[in-house]
Amino acid sequence: MTDIGTSRVFRINPEALDLPERHGRATFTASRQPSSTLVVVAEGDVDMVNHRALARYVEGRILGSSRLVVDLRLVDFFGTAGFAALHNINVISCRHDVRWVLRAGRQVRRLLAICDPDGSLPLEASQSILDDLHAGACDRELLIGRNN
Repeated sequence: MTDIGTSRVFRINPEALDLPERHGRATFTASRQPSSTLVVVAEGDVDMVNHRALARYVEGRILGSSRLVVDLRLVDFFGTAGFAALHNINVISCRHDVRWVLRAGRQVRRLLAICDPDGSLPLEASQSILDDLHAGACDRELLIGRNN
C-alpha cells in the first residue's frame, strides 16, 4: 500500500504581491524589483504571534526570484521567535536556490548579536547613522529633533 501525504505548493498571485498583510502587530509587504529581486518589508512587532506568518509570507512569494531582500529596519520589537523565522527564511531560500540578504535596524541587530554571534545569517552592513550611534530610548527626544 502506498503512503498518501500532502505537500505545500505555493503559487504567486501577481495581483496580491504588493498587497500588505497584517499579522498581529506587524505588517508585511512585498515588491518585485528588476533582475528577479523580491523585497519583503516588515514593520511593527515580530514576535511569537506572527513569526511563522513572516516565514510563510516569504515562502509564498519567493518563486521566480533569484535574490531576496528581507528588510526589517522598520521593526519596533523583534523577539526571539523572530530569530526562528529568519532561520526558516534561510532554509526556504536554500531550498529555492535564492541568494538573500537581511537589512536590519537596531532592534534586530541587538538580538542577532546575542543569538547569531557567528554571523551565519546574511546580515547587510549598517547603512544608518542611528545604528552606528547606538542611540537608545532615552535619546528619543534628541533623535526626533526636540532638543530646544
